[in-house]
Amino acid sequence: MRSIIFGLTALLVAGFMASCASHKEKINRVGKVDANTGIKFDEDTYEPIKFKQNDPAPGLTLVEGGTFMMGGGEKDIEMIMNNRQRQVTVQSFYMDIAEVSNLNWKVFLSTRDDATGGLMKEELMPDTSVWLRDLAFNDPYAETYYQHPAFNMYPVVGVTWHQANEYCKWRTEIVNKRLMKESKDSSKFTKYPSYRLPTEAEWEYAARGLQESEVYSWEGKSLRNAKGKFRANFKRGRGDYAGWRGGDGHHMTDGYMITAPVKEFWPNDFGLFNMSGNVAEWTQDTYRLLSPEDVDDFNPFRRKGKTTIRPDDWLDDVNYKDKESLLFNPDDNAALGSDFFDNVKVYRGGSWNDIAYYLSPGVRRYFPADSSSATIGFRCAMVRVGSPD
Repeated sequence: MRSIIFGLTALLVAGFMASCASHKEKINRVGKVDANTGIKFDEDTYEPIKFKQNDPAPGLTLVEGGTFMMGGGEKDIEMIMNNRQRQVTVQSFYMDIAEVSNLNWKVFLSTRDDATGGLMKEELMPDTSVWLRDLAFNDPYAETYYQHPAFNMYPVVGVTWHQANEYCKWRTEIVNKRLMKESKDSSKFTKYPSYRLPTEAEWEYAARGLQESEVYSWEGKSLRNAKGKFRANFKRGRGDYAGWRGGDGHHMTDGYMITAPVKEFWPNDFGLFNMSGNVAEWTQDTYRLLSPEDVDDFNPFRRKGKTTIRPDDWLDDVNYKDKESLLFNPDDNAALGSDFFDNVKVYRGGSWNDIAYYLSPGVRRYFPADSSSATIGFRCAMVRVGSPD
């Protein structure tokens, strides 16, 4: 009896979902005539392109937008106070399931030459010197991490914010060229929007994986799963990059001293791998200490430049209208110039070289856009066009 009830319930749910999908298709249907004039669509007037929602572009998965509490999630142990918790909404978007790998980058470079425009091939090579340290023998990583095929599926590092953006532009062009080539009618195909770096609001929303009140990208405060395995690739403490080996050789370790393959460890509820740990990731945003107080509460994002507070925000303090959202303080801004601060970009997520504190999705950090690190990689995002779900 119970199985019959369960089966009927499943059929009802399936029927309801199908009717919802059918309704959404109907309300977005163009038809054969202009509903406002009765004019028939044909080549003599206007022939609309019939839109059918594309499948996610290669490498991406849908992250349905929504409202969440951005910021917070962990104690501000550095006393920076740069991510005050507030409620914001982000639109639906797509996100790379995994970080861009060395192999992905090699494919990118294999298509580049001096005739392609933009940054040239030699300018796009990852900086392998990011592994070198004066008092550590990391030379083998400088020689092999990017070059050796054993690291093909590991995240690319040593890439600047500008190089990451160049990859996004190239990927958009390549994917749409392939889509047009495979389309039955190349004159009527619908292009994918641009691949790009995620905003820091999108990144945090995706990293939380609907676990809004949790400290990390998963449910609960434990850094291990039910079987005792680490949930992420991070540094336990001074000198501990892998964990102590237990009786089975792996029980107390994550198995990786530096980075791990981009699809290692368990994904979060959006199906995204390594949103906490492995490598930290570039976002689009220019860093400002007070961004949480300045940016809009819908699709928050800071491009660059100073922000002057709007009149309705300073009624109680006449001098407040001159407040600028700065990286450090007005004296530094005057001495170094706004271009210096606009060059500083936000990166999110902990890395293999970070303690657990930095695994929290709410932690913000910054780095010069024209510099690179052995701990920073990236993944791409894309706006969702059409139905939000």
